[in-house]
Amino acid sequence: MPHKWILIALSALVALATGVATTFLSDTKLSAIGTIIAAAGSLLAVIWFAGSLWYQSQQLVEQRAQFLEEFKHLREDGRRNALLVARDILRDAEAKALAFNPRMSSLSELIPLYLHFSEFKDIMESEDPNRVQLAVEGWMRKEGPAVTLMRGLKSAAEVYFSAVGKRDVDYSKEPDEFVFIYGPHLWTLPFFQAFQSPAVMLAEFMVRLEPGRKSVVLASLAAMARLGNKKLLKMESIREDIRVHVAKGYPLPKIAEGL
Repeated sequence: MPHKWILIALSALVALATGVATTFLSDTKLSAIGTIIAAAGSLLAVIWFAGSLWYQSQQLVEQRAQFLEEFKHLREDGRRNALLVARDILRDAEAKALAFNPRMSSLSELIPLYLHFSEFKDIMESEDPNRVQLAVEGWMRKEGPAVTLMRGLKSAAEVYFSAVGKRDVDYSKEPDEFVFIYGPHLWTLPFFQAFQSPAVMLAEFMVRLEPGRKSVVLASLAAMARLGNKKLLKMESIREDIRVHVAKGYPLPKIAEGL
């Protein structure tokens, strides 16, 4: 480094001047010059001390840059590994969603299937428990794959967000609402891109259809109770669910009235 060689040159110059003065000057002049050289030596010591501090600060700067580079490398490795884990989660979720309804050959078929919710009429209006149960079974062939996909997307997103240190993420939200809110942060990423088309519309529709979806659960439980299965059910818990459901302003299935 240039600064290092300047300090060495100054030190050599002071040493040379001291040698010359010792050899050729008289005692009187040597005493005077000695005082000057001593002062110069003290100044040089200060310069060396300052130079040492500067050199150490430069080393710290270089070390910091090196650490930052290593951190970026590790973070990129973590991001890449998280995406690979997310890929496996997404593939598993897709397989399970398709297995839930053998009539589907791809997730693209789930959207038009889910948007057709004719089963809700019997679920909400019928007082015949057998008819309600049949309608619930039909709806679950659509709801099951949709919920499975949303859960997979949420799990994969959790892995990725944790790996990159993303903050302000509410992991307590239901899968459909989670995907609806945080999906825009995912659709440009590898492996998540393939799910954007079915997930965007499905998540929004599931969020907006929540009151009806919650009603399906109550209708199914009420139908089971009407069929004489009250001893197998926690009726007090079901009645509490009904009270909460009504308090939220959600529609109550006719079969659940008067339980």
